[in-house]
Amino acid sequence: MYVIVKYKKYGFMRFLSAIETANLIERNIRRSGISITLSKGFHQKIRISYLDPMPTGVVNLALYVRIELQYMNNGVLKKLRKSSVQGLYPSSLWWTDLNFNRVVTGYAFRVLIPKNCVDLSRYDPNAKIEVPEKSKFGTVGDFFENIEFNFQGEFIMIRYLQRKDKLLRSRYLYEPILTGKDCFVLTQCTEALCNGRKLSELLEETAWATEC
Repeated sequence: MYVIVKYKKYGFMRFLSAIETANLIERNIRRSGISITLSKGFHQKIRISYLDPMPTGVVNLALYVRIELQYMNNGVLKKLRKSSVQGLYPSSLWWTDLNFNRVVTGYAFRVLIPKNCVDLSRYDPNAKIEVPEKSKFGTVGDFFENIEFNFQGEFIMIRYLQRKDKLLRSRYLYEPILTGKDCFVLTQCTEALCNGRKLSELLEETAWATEC
């Protein structure tokens, strides 16, 4: 019996590492008192899986977690919310057998930057990107897809998509267009995608029960 929970990680919590985030989520699950399934052996662990970790500092509005439970009961999301901490909020829950790691192909992002810190004339989709430590080489357009620049009041919003196998920090996209070193930048992962479709939409179709 599985549930998929969508967490929102924001505020100071965005500075937690992937391991620290996982530890905090599992502590939330244990404190909630829901009917978790544990692994066998001396050091038992919650049977849980995660999507790809986001870089430290990214606001993750699509932190999906798959938890194996012993049986189905009502109010699981309410219990998780009661034992959650500020900045790591369980927003939705689906009862489903869907394995998200088999269907998620990429992610949608957006970046907010004060418009007086950006010079769009510097943007070059063919600029070279080299990340030797990850053996990744190519152009901006190879790693960042469907790039859009929109002005929102005093900010410019950059929207883009990335495939799972080509995840890179957003700085490789926005740093070349910055006009200074001390600019405010906020990167958000807004959704997990399944061949262009939102994972949340797929879950709505396949789940036999939901909580929100």
